Amino acid sequence: MTHDLKTSLDDFAETAYADAPPSTVDIGKARADGRRRTATARLTTIGGGVAVVAACALVVNTLGGASPAGKADPHSPAAGHAFTGTDPLTTIGRFGYLPDGFQTVGWNTGDAYGNAMRALTKPPTTDTTPRLLPGMLTLSKWDSPPKPSSANQTTTPTTVKGSPKAYIVTTPGDGPRIPADLRLFWQTASGSWFELGGNYSVQVHGAEQTALLTRVAESVAEQDAPVALPIHVEGLPKGVALGLAMLNDPVVVGQGRFDAVLMYHTGGAPNKDASFSISVAPVASAQGDPVTPNSLAQPPGAPVMPADPQAPQSGDPSGSPAGQASNACKDEKGLHICVHDTPANGVDTLASVGGPQGLLDRITSLGTDRKNWTTHVVN
Repeated sequence: MTHDLKTSLDDFAETAYADAPPSTVDIGKARADGRRRTATARLTTIGGGVAVVAACALVVNTLGGASPAGKADPHSPAAGHAFTGTDPLTTIGRFGYLPDGFQTVGWNTGDAYGNAMRALTKPPTTDTTPRLLPGMLTLSKWDSPPKPSSANQTTTPTTVKGSPKAYIVTTPGDGPRIPADLRLFWQTASGSWFELGGNYSVQVHGAEQTALLTRVAESVAEQDAPVALPIHVEGLPKGVALGLAMLNDPVVVGQGRFDAVLMYHTGGAPNKDASFSISVAPVASAQGDPVTPNSLAQPPGAPVMPADPQAPQSGDPSGSPAGQASNACKDEKGLHICVHDTPANGVDTLASVGGPQGLLDRITSLGTDRKNWTTHVVN
């Protein structure tokens, strides 16, 4: 899911749901991007790789492990009472039902990639196909209904209990290894829209996949709640907008590693104007500096930060008008915390606070124990 999705899609409004508000999401482009990514293995090194994601349809497998749906959320607000401030990361809902082996592991908020949450399974261990990724469900929230934009997509009205309108968008498959992509959209009681999809499986598709998506959708409770994070920031530069707040916990189901990122920009195009990011991961996971949003290990379905065209490349002496991109990092209470500064167009967002090191000095590590994390993240 990227900011490129936010384009007009008026065709659908003139057909099945003529009374619906204008859409802002280009589903055709999103599906095309997802299919292109399924052929690429994800990269998970911190400090040197970009996580490549898959987003085609839905995997359901028989891996063991109970669904955490309905259980207490370890990321609920329970700590950080010594701090004041707000939480940039919020959840859009809660899964009441997930297929066996799935658990909620990821959340993202912000104007660069929208609002979403993810559930994953353990990576497959017996399949010999390297491209087969962990099962994934991605739930996204929109102010208006996303609609198909390409001629080969079809829209089929369906029913989701409690929803006044719902439909399935189907994109034809690309050969025997990539079946048709199904995504379920439904309107909530508040008037907003949810989208449910995931990465594909040759075992589950068609009517069976539609039924499973519907079952999960009917269990979703719309919810706007803060998600606890492992740091507190005492003072951000003025005049910045949230581009992305993200937590992957765990990055891989069955493993304990997590990572998080906060990205802020000057309020124009989230991926082109001056920006800075704060990345967090356990010290044992860090493999060198600098750490940027792209270099965090992201699971399938997590937003991938595109390369910043304003950022100077390695060996480029010119830099941007406001100076070179720069970083500052520290290890504190088991966390590796980095600030990455990307000036652009004559603007350096961190100049007023002393650059990356100045902001880093304002960040307090809360450690790896989730009981100590806070929802008072930014003061």
